[in-house]
Amino acid sequence: MDRIIVPEMPLRARVGVSAEERASDQEILVGVELGLDLRPAGTSDDLGLTVDYEAVCEAVAAVARSRPFHLIEAIAEECARAVLEAFAVEEVRVQVRKPGALRSRGVPYAAVEVLRRRG
Repeated sequence: MDRIIVPEMPLRARVGVSAEERASDQEILVGVELGLDLRPAGTSDDLGLTVDYEAVCEAVAAVARSRPFHLIEAIAEECARAVLEAFAVEEVRVQVRKPGALRSRGVPYAAVEVLRRRG
């Protein structure tokens, strides 16, 4: 299966287990991989036969700012659902990184990754 890859979109979200953590926006990085057949777009050079990745970025950003989240797992799940609902893709992989999650331990980030398929 072919892939469109949009790595590490820098976004701001209210995410954290405690109310204090959710009180202000935090940096997250969201990566999305879309699985679909790119042959029609590749042979025709027609945007209408592929997925507009700017629109995918907007959909993912809308999820991140839609509400406060306790878990980055929930952000990943809702992003995957939104992409599958809005775009003609067979599967979507979403990775959400939270750079500040383990900073006190010297760990560069915590991350989750989900893979969801149509049907």
